[in-house]
Amino acid sequence: MGVSGGMPITLEEHVRLLFRALLVIGERESVNLSELAEALGKNRPQVYTLVNTLESLGLVTKERIKALPPRTIIKPTNKGKKLIQCLLEIELI
Repeated sequence: MGVSGGMPITLEEHVRLLFRALLVIGERESVNLSELAEALGKNRPQVYTLVNTLESLGLVTKERIKALPPRTIIKPTNKGKKLIQCLLEIELI
């Protein structure tokens, strides 16, 4: 896992970072990559990797906004919202 900026991280750290990212996205209902990167204290390429993982799991969607500059908006799916609710209920995050 190389999401920490070159330093390998454990699987547990990677999963916790994915959950943190999902929570931030869910709290804000939609977020762009820069906002998410700032909230997580990571750079945009690191966050893009996290978002791609969440998207492949069906937990978020990415929408490319054609603006100047172009932006990618990330939103939780219904599946992502359900997972966030479960995680909050069992206080894993």
